[in-house]
Amino acid sequence: MKTAIIILSHGSRLPEAQAMLQRITAMVTAAVDEKFIVIGAALQFNQPDLPAAIARAAEQGAGQIAVVPLFLYRGLHMQRDIPEILTEQKERYPEIKISMTEHIGTDPRLLDIIIDRAKEVSNNEL
Repeated sequence: MKTAIIILSHGSRLPEAQAMLQRITAMVTAAVDEKFIVIGAALQFNQPDLPAAIARAAEQGAGQIAVVPLFLYRGLHMQRDIPEILTEQKERYPEIKISMTEHIGTDPRLLDIIIDRAKEVSNNEL
């Protein structure tokens, strides 16, 4: 059984946002084996949106789907919008296990990125 990983961004009208999502999707694809289907999706403004990404995963034979939200906060999209879409999609694809992971939040792995970015512009040793 294949597992689909849907990397869910907020989406943006700026083309750079879609390009960044494509790069992240390519990085994840390179890190996993062929048992995984990796699809980038946007909640708003871009395609594929979440329902289209789930449809694509179903067409490719996914038996389960992990939706990974690229969100820092557990705001309304995380609390309401995404769960509502997933409820509809679970009814549409009852044969597929569809789950949403936790948001990025305060994952300790962010610390290294934040420190590295600060070092890039700092005159002081961190």
